[in-house]
Amino acid sequence: MATAMGVQVALARIGSQAGYAVAIPLARAFNIATPVLVGLILLVGGTIAFFAFSVMDKKLDKQVATAHLDAGTEEEEEKFSFKDVKNILVNPGFWLIALLCVLFYSCVFPFQKFAAELMTSKYGISEDLAGFFAGLPALGALILTPVFGSYIDKRGKSASIMILGAAMLIGVHFIYAIPSIHYWLVAIVLMIVLGVAFSLVPSAMWPAVAKIFPVNQLGTAYALIFFIQNIGLWGIPTLIGKVLDLYCKTEVNGVATYDYTIPMCIFTGIACLSLVVAFLLKMADKKYGYHLEEANIKEGVE
Repeated sequence: MATAMGVQVALARIGSQAGYAVAIPLARAFNIATPVLVGLILLVGGTIAFFAFSVMDKKLDKQVATAHLDAGTEEEEEKFSFKDVKNILVNPGFWLIALLCVLFYSCVFPFQKFAAELMTSKYGISEDLAGFFAGLPALGALILTPVFGSYIDKRGKSASIMILGAAMLIGVHFIYAIPSIHYWLVAIVLMIVLGVAFSLVPSAMWPAVAKIFPVNQLGTAYALIFFIQNIGLWGIPTLIGKVLDLYCKTEVNGVATYDYTIPMCIFTGIACLSLVVAFLLKMADKKYGYHLEEANIKEGVE
C-alpha cells in the first residue's frame, strides 16, 4: 500500500515541480497570462481524466456485481453513516494524524509560495532559477516517495519515519531563519533536505490511516483529514502574508522588499509542533495497537 500511494504522490509532484519551474520563464518569454492558460489546459485535461475514470469505475462495479451473481452470492453495499463519522472523531489516532498532516503540510506548501522570493531577496539567486529551486522538494518527492513507500511496506517503522521527517523540517526552517546565513548553496541544500522530508512523512502517514481505521471508514477518514489539512493550507499563507506586510516590508528605491526572518521563525515553530504530534502518535501506536511500526508486507503472507 505504501508503495502504491508513494507512486501516486510522486506522479502528483510532477505537476508541482513543473508549476514552480516553468511559470516564470513562460511569463517572461510570452506574457503573464501564458502560465494561467497552460494551467487552464491542464485543468481541462484533468476534468476529462476524471470523467473517464468515473466511466471505468462504474463499469468495474457492474463486472463485480455480475461476478457475485454468477457465484450465487450477493455483495452487501456499504452506505455512508454518520455513526462512522462519530467513530472516526473519537479515535485518538485520527486527531493525531490530522494534526500532523495540517502542521507538516503547512510548513511545506505555504513555504513554497514564498520560497522563490526568499531565494532572490536573501540568497541572490536569479528569478529564472529561483522557481526551479523552490520546486526541488516536489522533484525530490517524485523520486524518493516510492522508494520510501517500498521500504515501509517491507520494514515498517512508519511512526519513527514521521518523527524523522518532522525533525528534518525543523532543521531546514531554523537555518533559513538565521539572518547571517545567506550563501546560495546553503539555500539549495536546504531545499534538497526539505524534499527528503517531504518524501518521508507522506510515504509513512497516508498508509498509516489504513492501519488505524477499518475499510468501511477509510474514505470518510481520508476526507476529514483533507478537510482539516485544507484549513491550514488556507490559514497559514494568510498569516504569513499579513506578517510580511505588517512587520517585514521595506522599500528600496521605491521597490518593496521583504525580510523573511519572522516568517521562517513561524514555520520553525509549526514544524516543532509537528514533531511533538509525531511523538504522540508513536506513543498512541503503542497504547492502542495501531501497528504503525510493523511492515505492511508480512513474510509468507500474499
